[in-house]
Amino acid sequence: MSRKRLAVVLASAPVLVAYFWLRLGGATVEPSVIPCEDIVRGCRHGDLEIRTMTTPTVMQAFELRVLLPEAESVQASFDMRDMQMGLNRYRLQQQPDGSWRAMVTLPVCVSRSSDWVMTLDIKRPTPPLKAQYALEFSVQP
Repeated sequence: MSRKRLAVVLASAPVLVAYFWLRLGGATVEPSVIPCEDIVRGCRHGDLEIRTMTTPTVMQAFELRVLLPEAESVQASFDMRDMQMGLNRYRLQQQPDGSWRAMVTLPVCVSRSSDWVMTLDIKRPTPPLKAQYALEFSVQP
């Protein structure tokens, strides 16, 4: 390989590494926090609306609905405040009316706490954007 080609390859390597690092999720995005007093009545943040169809209860499935125009994909995960609760990531399915829905179940917390944090990962096509939202809510014991 000529010195000129080697110089080009070495010069472009950091750019390629940075591109794939960001593309594959190596960089973390600080989630936008959404205040939510009553998740059953619904919570809004701009054009994003989140609600459950019943009051969330630990170890009982409940329906989660998300409305967001032009969303390409929506995923939700649940943790306790300052405590990870294992793998519980849900992929919401788009409905004919444009909303996103999934039946989700909160795992049992050994500390018997009822304060949850839902993290939504949302991908939008225009502008190309992957956003994270954190929503705090409480459940029935």
